[in-house]
Amino acid sequence: MARPREFDADEAMDKAMALFWDVGYEEASLSELLAAMEITKGSFYKAFLDKQSIYLASLDRYNDKVVSGTVSYLTDSANGSGRERILGLFAMVAEAVRKDGDRLGCFLCNALIDKAAEGGEAEVKLQAMVHRLENAFFRALTDDGPPDDTSARETARGILSAYFGLRVLGRAGLSQEMAADCIRQVEWLLERLRREPKTK
Repeated sequence: MARPREFDADEAMDKAMALFWDVGYEEASLSELLAAMEITKGSFYKAFLDKQSIYLASLDRYNDKVVSGTVSYLTDSANGSGRERILGLFAMVAEAVRKDGDRLGCFLCNALIDKAAEGGEAEVKLQAMVHRLENAFFRALTDDGPPDDTSARETARGILSAYFGLRVLGRAGLSQEMAADCIRQVEWLLERLRREPKTK
């Protein structure tokens, strides 16, 4: 007879992700992981190979729970025009910081500058998430009309950079003035693309 599971795997994974999100891969010791996940070392090694494997699983979880939600919002025409979706996303991020004091920022942003991202499977997963977001912004831009693909792609990357910047500044205690300036820059990028000649 199989032994019953000793812990809730989803709940434990969420707690592991939260720790990596907060302190990064290097600073999250095994003892801190066990304490955060509220499991024993024996249970940990029955479910995971090592710290690296649970870090990779945490990246997958963030991709499924957060990045997928952002991509869905940006690509769903029920949320308005492409311009409205993009500005709506930025407004939601700025409001979360203002209302909730969000100091965690973005796990993806944090992970991209973490040592764990220096090559290997972690880097592959992180780059895939970056490209998913870039393509979601590109889709939102092209939904409003047929702009030149090169210009739309460049604009999508510029907006993605602004999005990452907003999330990083949120972790640093983003001021309302800085958030407003960031959103104005995105509006400028959107307006510049709108004024460009359309492809035939």
